[in-house]
Amino acid sequence: MEEYEYSMKVKSIKPYIAYCEKNKYKLESVTKQNRIVYENNYSKDIIARITTTIIQGKKTCVFDCKNVSTRAKALKISTESIPMKVTKGNRQSIESMLNTLNFYEAANNTRKRYVYNKKGVKFEIDDYISPAMCVVGIEGKKDEVDKVYKEIKEIENDK
Repeated sequence: MEEYEYSMKVKSIKPYIAYCEKNKYKLESVTKQNRIVYENNYSKDIIARITTTIIQGKKTCVFDCKNVSTRAKALKISTESIPMKVTKGNRQSIESMLNTLNFYEAANNTRKRYVYNKKGVKFEIDDYISPAMCVVGIEGKKDEVDKVYKEIKEIENDK
């Protein structure tokens, strides 16, 4: 499936959460995640991820892949695989496939993620614990996402 997304490193997530609340975006979830990102030795545009999510003490783990076809400043257009549940029984097989396909571990991140949604636009607001940084992603329908991005890209400049 295609993903149309703007992604920005920001100084603080607070103004983006305020934007979502002010504009009546629905808070879908607040989760703690660990994401291991694997990059392909032949193309930095092809990545694989193992993401462990903790919601109210319950852990889930999924494996997925992403192929970035377009990069233009903050905009990324990608094709994403359907996520596959990672279990004790298949984790070793997944890691073996990654090794065979020449992937290497490029990042191991821990974050708190806030997900807001409204009319086909999803905000993924990440407060990274390790490494320490803040990232805001906006994805969804192209026309709507472009419109919202134009509104929020000035937030950093307004401080």
